[in-house]
Amino acid sequence: MKKTLPICLLALALGGFLGFFLGRAAVEGPRPSLTLQAAAISAGSASAATEPAAELDVTNDECLLERGGQVLTALEAEDYSALAKLVHPGKGVRFTPYSTVDLEGDLVLTAERLAAGGTDQRVYTWGVVDGKGTLLTATIPEYFERYVANADYGEAPIVGMDTVAEVGNAQENAADAYPEGRFVEYHFPGLEEKNQGFDWCSLKLVFEPYQNDWRLVGVIHSEWTI
Repeated sequence: MKKTLPICLLALALGGFLGFFLGRAAVEGPRPSLTLQAAAISAGSASAATEPAAELDVTNDECLLERGGQVLTALEAEDYSALAKLVHPGKGVRFTPYSTVDLEGDLVLTAERLAAGGTDQRVYTWGVVDGKGTLLTATIPEYFERYVANADYGEAPIVGMDTVAEVGNAQENAADAYPEGRFVEYHFPGLEEKNQGFDWCSLKLVFEPYQNDWRLVGVIHSEWTI
């Protein structure tokens, strides 16, 4: 009888101990392994990464103006690498020195070629010099100085969307040359008052949609011509 009592007490204690943990497991349920938890987190991250970007609203002028400002900032800093990142990777960017876009004759630079523009000493043919008829030849920096950054277009008093502020002797055909694109025009009605407007100039930046973003496809310089 004396031996039976301790055995009973031990059995009761073990029964209570097992009952406590079995009851807790029933309430909490089985815990997932660390491997399963990591897999779940990884799957969630992959899902977020493959989420498609918001579709580009091609009617949003603010988005287009912002991209135009980024191009002007790169031009002002003479940062060819930054400019190249804004260029259409498939089409490159076409440079037009005098308003009329020539799809066959205007020079097209790829993003890669433009990125090296600051150190590229090659002389390219960009078109024909107005009033002379001779070939317009220059390195990339030389062309930019005369036909792209001839004025501080970031401070232009007139900025238009898909409109031409002033027309000279040369035909304005940006809309026809780039039917899939839109352009921002930065216009100076004159650079010096003494010239009475005979030194007006404009810079048009033409963009086309690419992977839900605007990419630069054309840079059109316009000015008063004889």
